[in-house]
This record gives sequence, C-alpha cells and structure tokens, in this order.
Amino acid sequence: METPKKVSGVMRLLKQKQLWLCVIAIFLGGASECTMGQWASSYLEQALGIPKVWGDILGVAVFSVFLGLGRSLYAKFGKNVEKVLLLSAIGSACCYLVVALINQPIVGLVGCAVTGFTVAMLWPGSLVVSTIRVPTGGVFTYAIMAAGGDFGASVGPQLVGVVTDLVSTNSGMINLATKLGLTATQLGLKVGMLAGAIFPILAIVVYAIILKTKKNTTIHLEET
Repeated sequence: METPKKVSGVMRLLKQKQLWLCVIAIFLGGASECTMGQWASSYLEQALGIPKVWGDILGVAVFSVFLGLGRSLYAKFGKNVEKVLLLSAIGSACCYLVVALINQPIVGLVGCAVTGFTVAMLWPGSLVVSTIRVPTGGVFTYAIMAAGGDFGASVGPQLVGVVTDLVSTNSGMINLATKLGLTATQLGLKVGMLAGAIFPILAIVVYAIILKTKKNTTIHLEET
C-alpha cells in the first residue's frame, strides 16, 4: 500500500536537518524571551531589593517597550535575519549573565530592560528562517514551529523556578548565601537566572550552525 502523498511529504520534511534546527532555534528563542519577561519583576524586587513599582516600570515595562522596538526596527530596516539572530543571542546571553552575576540594582535593572531588545527577534526571527530554509513546508512547518516556541516559553520560566526553589531550600546553599551576604531567596534567584542563561548561550551555537549551513532543498508536501 502506497503512503499518501501528503504523508510522504511530511515524512520527508521530518528528516530535514534544517527544519529541526529551526525548531530548536525557536524553542531557545521562546525560552530566552519568556524567562526574563516572567521573572524580571520578582528578580528585581527580591534579589536586588528594588521596590516593585520601580522594578515593574523601569524593568518589566521597559523590557516590553524594547521588545516591541526591536521587532519594529527589524520590520522597517532589517535584513540578513540569520546574522541578526546570532548577534541577538550573543547580546541576550551577555544580558542574562550581567543580571545574574552583578549585584548592583541599577545594573540589574538596565540589564533586564535591555534584554527586551536583544531577545526581540529570537522567536519571530526563527520563524522567518524556517520560511527561508523550508519554504514549502506549508501549515505543517508553522504548526511545529509554533509548538517549539510555546514549549520553550513554558520550559524556560519553569526551569528558573525549579532551580530557584532547590537552591533557596538547600542547607548548603543557605550557608553559602550567608557567607556571600545574601539571603537564601536572593541566591536562589541569582542561580535560577544563571540557569536561564543556558537558553541564549545554546541559541548562539544553534544560530551559528544555521548561519553556516546552506539553504535546504525545497521539499513539497505533495511530491511523490
């Protein structure tokens, strides 16, 4: 019995390295964006001691403004999306590390806000790359890319929460926090945010691979 044409096309598509690179890219992009977006307020207030109102206004709100600004600027002036994604991932990794490792409230506030600009294109840009590298994947490509982005948006913030809870309740880490002049919650949030940095760091590797690889051969879902 012959495999139906569309099913055969999907199976061919699933074997394409370019497609899975794009799925991994959007997973990491979604995680990088949503982790900072969801944890910035708590981190600024509880780890850096910034009053919630100022953290939300100058941190979270400016993060959102920069997020929109980055996407708007690319829509108007952007080109070479693969290179933009690589540079954005590098910038995002730097912002995460600065926020997690430097214990200065103003620096942390600026770092959280600027992350909005650096992660702006990671999610939508990965979708753009998928349309370039797998141009005839059709609805299937959009569906699997959407699933990858949503999964990243869920896993990233959850990972930070799990790590934060583990660190802040571990007796050894509590003793370390005391030696560092921090509370257990502060150390937990810092380690959690450091764990969140893994997503943009891995994104650097994935986007570098995408930038270096050739465009994929066109795969039609209906081809035999």
